[in-house]
Amino acid sequence: MTNKTSGHSVDSVESDGHRTLGEAQRNTGRSPSEALIRAALARAGVLALRIIGPPGSGKTELIEATLKGYPAPRRVAVIAVDPASVREAERLQNRCGFVAHLDSAVPDPAAIWRIISQLRLEDFDFILIEGCGGMAPLKDVGQDATAAVLAVSGGDDKALEYHTLLESASVILLTKIDVRHLVKFNEHIFRNDAQAIAPEAQIIELSAVTGSGMHCWLEWLDKTRTAKKWRDVPIDPEQSSGNTFFG
Repeated sequence: MTNKTSGHSVDSVESDGHRTLGEAQRNTGRSPSEALIRAALARAGVLALRIIGPPGSGKTELIEATLKGYPAPRRVAVIAVDPASVREAERLQNRCGFVAHLDSAVPDPAAIWRIISQLRLEDFDFILIEGCGGMAPLKDVGQDATAAVLAVSGGDDKALEYHTLLESASVILLTKIDVRHLVKFNEHIFRNDAQAIAPEAQIIELSAVTGSGMHCWLEWLDKTRTAKKWRDVPIDPEQSSGNTFFG
């Protein structure tokens, strides 16, 4: 694992969180690492988002554009999970508060926990877990939500091809819409397939290159993190004024 952080050290990956391992396991019935991740993130009010898609779907470009649009990029941590993602991690290391790379084919909850347990979570708003794949069932890594990333350039059949990914998705991001006029892509086919597989998931069309549609994605992030904070942390109604993170 390689990592880059500003003001935080993750050189040691052994966590004192193991003291609460048995308690977390008993309370949730989930895997130990997953339970610890959820508990730690809930206490800190941090949203963990798993960003998954096939190669070439534009995941790293999406994260770069997200960091550019977020008013406090240093409050975002990124974990890139892919044997070939070292270069992607290097691209992001000066754009956010923390970047780690895991040399693994799929996100593993134990490895994710070893990273998260060493962070001062109160310094972060989001943890973005980038992974490649989606055709096989995904391990739960303690994430609050999953973003399925599929590109226009991949074809209008990708929703059906990656139906396993969409079944676990909270939001579906159709990326690279700036090249739609250059490829054969039937939006109705894609949307019909996606809505049949994941009727509750919002579909957001965007281009990380031109910025088109990025405001919808940033608004979704804002609302999702706000909903988590309201769900996990008691809030005084008199002090709640509907403040948002993206203005």
